[in-house]
Amino acid sequence: MTTFLEAIVNGWWQGILLTLLVWLALRDTRRVSATTKVAIWQVTLLVVVLLPVLQLLPTLLGQMGPVEVPTPVATSPASAPIALTPPSPAPTLRPVVELPESFTQVAAVFALILAALQLLRLAIGYLVVLRLKRKSTRLNVSLPTAISRQPAVLVSTRIGMPMALGYLKPAILLPQSMVLALTDDELQHVLLHESAHLLRRDDWMALGERVLRALFCFQPAMHFIGRQIEREREVACDDWVIAQSGEAKPYATSLARVAELGSAARVPMLATGAGRPKEIFKRLETLLDRTRNRLPQVSGTLVFAVVLALLFVVSEGASFSRLLGLEHYTSSWTETDATNRNQIKSRGEMRFTANDQDVEWMSPGAKLLIDKRDSWQTRALELEADDNGKIARRYFVDGLARPWGVDGQRYLAKELPRWVRERGDRIPERLQRLVDERGVSATIEEIRTIHSTDLRRQYLEQLLGQPTLTETQLHGVLRVAREMGSDEDKRRFLERVGPRFTERGLDLETMDLIDTINSQADRQSLLERMLDREMTGIRLARFSRSVRQLHSDEMKAELLARVASESHGPMPAAYDDAVASIHSVKDRERVLAAAQKQP
Repeated sequence: MTTFLEAIVNGWWQGILLTLLVWLALRDTRRVSATTKVAIWQVTLLVVVLLPVLQLLPTLLGQMGPVEVPTPVATSPASAPIALTPPSPAPTLRPVVELPESFTQVAAVFALILAALQLLRLAIGYLVVLRLKRKSTRLNVSLPTAISRQPAVLVSTRIGMPMALGYLKPAILLPQSMVLALTDDELQHVLLHESAHLLRRDDWMALGERVLRALFCFQPAMHFIGRQIEREREVACDDWVIAQSGEAKPYATSLARVAELGSAARVPMLATGAGRPKEIFKRLETLLDRTRNRLPQVSGTLVFAVVLALLFVVSEGASFSRLLGLEHYTSSWTETDATNRNQIKSRGEMRFTANDQDVEWMSPGAKLLIDKRDSWQTRALELEADDNGKIARRYFVDGLARPWGVDGQRYLAKELPRWVRERGDRIPERLQRLVDERGVSATIEEIRTIHSTDLRRQYLEQLLGQPTLTETQLHGVLRVAREMGSDEDKRRFLERVGPRFTERGLDLETMDLIDTINSQADRQSLLERMLDREMTGIRLARFSRSVRQLHSDEMKAELLARVASESHGPMPAAYDDAVASIHSVKDRERVLAAAQKQP
């Protein structure tokens, strides 16, 4: 999740920069036709949308492909002293701004809400288009030229400017007042312009652009690109009309007449060709410019060259993410309290020394960032592998670079083992080393500090494989298991190693652990496993109390009936209390019937 949010933020600022570069390149270019400019801006729009995906692509490919780990030359033993790595030259670039994860998550929720509102607005705009078609009347006039999509020519009193309304049943909509005021030639020019939009399928293209702008409404570059496409699209249709009619001045006169008669009424969101009067006067200046390229065709060679140039800029721009501290990391671990905050991020593959106090190998491009902040000082370590796998080590105190030396290596040796423990790498080897170095009791206390309940369970299960564990140590294991917050991990733990406790006579303590499980089905399943042992005396009384805590009468009846059918001695008072807690008369009779079969 964090990596995805970082890719979105990186795509945000890179999209703005990319849009600015394209705008500067096309700003005063008269040799490029408006039709080609539309295609270039549409490609830019698509690249800006795909920027987050392109940011994540190297990570996704790295996760899908196999990673070859070379055999280490030598592995330092657990008791070996910390070896200082020769200092590597530190690059001058270092992240100067870091966005907290909480901020990116809140921003993501806010962006989703905005996108949903924009999509709703788009749906309302579509309904408005349908209503305009339905409330308009057909005009008996033929189009100046034949096009593949034959639209209906409609007249409406609800609009102020001509427009093309598309999709499955396209239509050209004209204001009623304008139809009465325009001459036949001027009306033909208007119909030609709107027909150009439908011939170019601008209605479908505009719909797709609007959907993308709604989904990426938080990206200002999308809105800027949308305005550029709309402006160049109108000019491209003007060029098509001139190519059909042969002269620019008569069409310019008709366009000026439309601007004079038109009104600044609100234009439907999904309408094309609905230029406002102010925008038409700007188009007239472009229309009469003889130095401009007026060809209505797209230059495929130029568009292809722009695509290659954009992809090159994007690929090269990914490395500049670190200027804003927004690099990609595949894993992140954070530990905070009232005054301290420890954060460790990583990407790529890496291997550690036997004592987990240093990094032995990193795949090309891999990186490890360790950042520790308290009320007095901020310290950070960066270990990054170049394309050849050579590891560069950097050490920072309060944001200032310090030479890599004993202090940096000691800080790495202190913080790295805790993170390696949370990763779950080489659990059997690491656990055995902890037992050999610190003993079983100290190992149990360290397992207790592991944040992930799944890893805590795996460590406990591995620990129970030790040949000799005292009863006190088994009590400690059960105490750590009770503190796990996941019902599934507790259930899996007891299913796999539960017999170890019952064999040592810890049935009562095992049922204490079962009682901490919230899932009624899991609790029933584990209590059924306890029935594999003979239930008498204190064990039966404790079992009955666990059954009484179940919510389901059917579960209680099933367990108590089985106890009654398999027991041959007197029932304790706790059993009677469990039977009395059954509200269903049918389930209670079932238990009593099983008990009456006994002597």
